Amino acid sequence: MRTKDRTGTLGEELAAAHLREAGHTVLHQRWRCRAGELDLVTRDEDTLVGVEVKTRRGTGFGHPLEAVDAKKRERLYRLLLEYAADQELLAVPRRLDVIGLILAPDGSCRELTHLQDVRP
Repeated sequence: MRTKDRTGTLGEELAAAHLREAGHTVLHQRWRCRAGELDLVTRDEDTLVGVEVKTRRGTGFGHPLEAVDAKKRERLYRLLLEYAADQELLAVPRRLDVIGLILAPDGSCRELTHLQDVRP
């Protein structure tokens, strides 16, 4: 596995642990369909949450949250709608969250920023 892929997978695991601690139920990790992938899909009380996770080992290329622009948020929200349709959850309220992580050299989480209910 490439270093970039390992970093992303580690970030998703750390984000999933953070969300569980915050009371979410993780429904899927790396849910895929023809249109793309949602890193995490969770349930936060009565709300279905699509979560985009961006992980970096430093800020040399900017903060991880900077990588999730309006166009990407629009695409992610469409994917969440497709997930809801696929799982017969269209009547459930939905939101999109973004988690940005910066890892320490040992792979632990140095910084985690969780933005809730981001809009396209």
